[in-house]
Amino acid sequence: MQGMESPPGAETTIDGRRYLYFAGTGYYGLHGHPEVVKAGIEALRRFGTHSATSRAGFGNNPVLHLVENRLRQFFASEDAIYLPSGYLSSLVLVQGLVDRFEDVFVDEGAHFCVFDAAFSGQRPVFRFRHLDPDDLKSQLRRHLRSRRSPLLLTDGVFPTFGKIAPLADYAEILAPYDGLIGLDDAHGAGVLGPNGRGTAEHFGLESENLYPVGTLSKAFGGHGGFVLGDRKTLERIRAVSGAYIGSTPAATPVAAASAKGIEILSARPEMRLRLRENVAAVKKGLKKMGLPADETPVPIVAWSLRSERAMRNIHRELMSRGIAIAFLKYIGAPKAGVLRITVFSTHTKEQIERLLSELARLL
Repeated sequence: MQGMESPPGAETTIDGRRYLYFAGTGYYGLHGHPEVVKAGIEALRRFGTHSATSRAGFGNNPVLHLVENRLRQFFASEDAIYLPSGYLSSLVLVQGLVDRFEDVFVDEGAHFCVFDAAFSGQRPVFRFRHLDPDDLKSQLRRHLRSRRSPLLLTDGVFPTFGKIAPLADYAEILAPYDGLIGLDDAHGAGVLGPNGRGTAEHFGLESENLYPVGTLSKAFGGHGGFVLGDRKTLERIRAVSGAYIGSTPAATPVAAASAKGIEILSARPEMRLRLRENVAAVKKGLKKMGLPADETPVPIVAWSLRSERAMRNIHRELMSRGIAIAFLKYIGAPKAGVLRITVFSTHTKEQIERLLSELARLL
């Protein structure tokens, strides 16, 4: 298995060789940013690795609170909870909302963590077709009795093809039922919307029944999950969620690095502009080759070719030429897999042109 020997960025060292890196999800190159690294080192010296107990006891410290304060500010949210893993975020949310819904409806293409969260509520779980508001409407009519309040769980941006959930349509469908939405915005947070607040902001959607969750391990250059929402709901989560109460909080140096990543992205909106320019350039070049690429600002493009062998050959050839993209068999991918490109704000025009020219030769 290939091993990464440097922080992920526009150029990344893998197994001792330097590559142009168009894989992974470090959209702003913050994972190796000097200020992010410095913040982690300073926290390690002051606080050690972590508090070695849960936040229900003595496990809180100033760094964990700092992350939550910066999350509240960045997302303009009344409250925020910081968790040791993004995978836990939907699970913790469902545990905190469980007395407010009777049935769960999940996009069939949702991430593993979303389905784990759905079943953790010990309520009936129903799937609807991927990105299909009409099928959601049909499933609600079929399974929801006496207008009971449902919970919808979905990704905001789906990780393999980068498709955006039709969130505004979902909210309109759920409104007559006073339904709740749990939104896993791992790939939308920090990327979509005028202020980078994610999929809901992308659609201009505000709702008291919408609860975004996500991770700091992608756009923000850190690690750990978060839940956003009103103070009353999040205080209940802190009181009743076993995954929150029983887990050791994030390692303190990682928390400090995460807080710094949020601070940098908050202070430098030009990073989001640069990312969008790079995304547009890559997608324009791919469309010229006849590859499917939408016009959204999502920094993910994926496609399938005629066979797995053809895709593996292209992946291998690009690696031999010093360019790393992903070959994936992941959620929502066809059996043969996909080739996937992810774009960073730190990619230069020359690096993008080289990727496109090498890929065009191989295709």
